[in-house]
Amino acid sequence: MNSKKFLSPEEIKKYAKDIEPFKAGFDLIDDHVMISDPDGFILYANKGVEKQTGFSAEEILGRNPGDMWGGNMPREFYEKMWDTIKNKKQPFAGEVLNKRKDGVETWQEIRISPVLDEQGNVKFFIGIEPNITARKKQEQEQQEKFREELISILGHQLRNPLTSILWSLELLIKEGGKQNEVLEEIRKRGKDMSALINDLLILSRVETTARLEKENFDLVAETKAVIEKTKKQFPGISFSFQKEDGRFEIFANKTLATQVFSNIIVNAAEYSDKTAGIVKISLNEDADGYLFSCGDNGIGIPKDEQPKIFSRITPKKAAPDSDFLSLK
Repeated sequence: MNSKKFLSPEEIKKYAKDIEPFKAGFDLIDDHVMISDPDGFILYANKGVEKQTGFSAEEILGRNPGDMWGGNMPREFYEKMWDTIKNKKQPFAGEVLNKRKDGVETWQEIRISPVLDEQGNVKFFIGIEPNITARKKQEQEQQEKFREELISILGHQLRNPLTSILWSLELLIKEGGKQNEVLEEIRKRGKDMSALINDLLILSRVETTARLEKENFDLVAETKAVIEKTKKQFPGISFSFQKEDGRFEIFANKTLATQVFSNIIVNAAEYSDKTAGIVKISLNEDADGYLFSCGDNGIGIPKDEQPKIFSRITPKKAAPDSDFLSLK
């Protein structure tokens, strides 16, 4: 971006013919909608921008959002945004923290699309920013609730395997003849505790993050990477992956989404047939979006337990004293 602070009315008028076809439709939209030049200076703002930011049209036109209500995200966020829309000339989506003229903070879901000329150069950008402050507040409340739930389950879910380990050690001391059997039980319970702690750390890290950054990424590539990683963990399991052609692009937190698919695929591998395990994964597109499926040839999940498998604290095993969190 260049060093000037605003566009003059004469400079804005140069774009009038190009942006006029868009204005009629955008004037009817309640959401925050702007058109800006290749350097980010505002050429047009609908009434939604005035309503959400508290700035008047006279204050907005020719200025840069970062000098008024923006500029509150990490530098890396803006670097990625400009690289996407200006250098790569691709749409960008994300969530931004803005500050109104009266100082009140609001959250917007930002979607910016570049409009190109016949030579492929950026003519201007169109940005739509629905207000998601209420949703972000709800997410924060859910995070607080999660922390309370996490604390409440730590005592029970960690106490069970720890008690089993201590009991096994006691038995090992008293009876020297069954050492291998007892040691195997200790090893199993130790692995269970390790897996539980790993799940808890992942959930805690995700749920307590105030700003969960989202981005566009290819679900096919991430699923393939998860499968390759899981193959190394379970060399005796046969994995297959069926998908439709093309990219399956989604807008989400990449780390969290990858962890979800990893948990599901690893769970299938763990509970597949012990002698000839098979895990089948598929990815398809339907009217509602993308459909991810994962199945194995293990014992399966009882029907009465199936509605609960994605609840927050449902065990992976049907047994009530299981030492694992749910698949969620």
